Amino acid sequence: MKTTRATAMTLLAASCSLPLLMTLTVAGAATPGGSGLCSDQRPHLGGDGETIAVPLSPQGAQTDANWSNEQVRNATTITGVARSRSLPPRAAVIAVATAMQESSLHNLRHGDRDSVGLFQQRPSQGWGTAAELRDPVYTSGKFYDALLAVPGWESTPLTEVAQSVQRSAFPDAYARWERAAGELVAESWGSSATTSNFTACAGEISDEPTANFSTTNPRSPARAIAAARETAGETGWYRRCGQFVAEAYGYAYSGSATAAIHWDRLRAMGLTHSGEEAPLAGALLFYETGEAAGHVALYLGNDLVASNDIMDSYEGEGKIALVSRRELTDGQWRLRYLGWAEPAFPGAGGTSTI
Repeated sequence: MKTTRATAMTLLAASCSLPLLMTLTVAGAATPGGSGLCSDQRPHLGGDGETIAVPLSPQGAQTDANWSNEQVRNATTITGVARSRSLPPRAAVIAVATAMQESSLHNLRHGDRDSVGLFQQRPSQGWGTAAELRDPVYTSGKFYDALLAVPGWESTPLTEVAQSVQRSAFPDAYARWERAAGELVAESWGSSATTSNFTACAGEISDEPTANFSTTNPRSPARAIAAARETAGETGWYRRCGQFVAEAYGYAYSGSATAAIHWDRLRAMGLTHSGEEAPLAGALLFYETGEAAGHVALYLGNDLVASNDIMDSYEGEGKIALVSRRELTDGQWRLRYLGWAEPAFPGAGGTSTI
């Protein structure tokens, strides 16, 4: 990530961070629960030079591990088989996570009863001969054959899909490997691959043009929306998402060092709403980005948001754009939507310049 440009009142500008289009490692605590991927958020393979999303939906505590060269090679082989079959990265994440649980990515000669190989598949259950199942390419192909037969595997939680294929005595054990699997898949898929959380789906769309909130700011929601629209196309807002929404509401600075801190403060005040609830026009929409700072945008109503840095990685850097909400969750950044909050700015002050 590029170094943040120096700006006035850095600690009070509520910096935000959007992931660059490169191989990333998802950091921070795992997201408990969740219902998997939204059905309309499935990644695509793309063409040369196009960024590829490696979607993750971690459930429960995640396990970190250091992998040997042999283990990384096996994960790379599993990923390579997915690519050779034109399967999306999600398939590779499921397969690598399964192999992590079944064999710790070792090509085992034996296991429980007659199980062998990376996935501990059993010759007696029709997977193939023992010799075939110790061939990483063959055994990966057999796993993907079974995976593709699982209805809705693309949008179903990883551990449920893996269990449908493997029929393990420990059906929930696969979940803890999702983040680690995503990291190895992103590394081996290519330089254009990036991990991205897809745990939450956006809520329903509100057509309400303006809303009355319990919070009081220098500007009403309607005036804040007008100010944001008037600022569209302006530059100079690089990683200053929090300051932008604060200035739309009439403040010179937001009072929070980052968007993530802003979200936590509003949540503690009881002013936040889950991603399942439709936002009201004028609300602040918060997102996870894979970095600690997070991101916040202003909801304009009718499925539109005003956001900085959200368009093309070069043309959009520092620019305010008016885009569909799905540009944030389904576009190139693939942000995870946390929910929305009333427009409150604890500790904010000064007079806006927009």
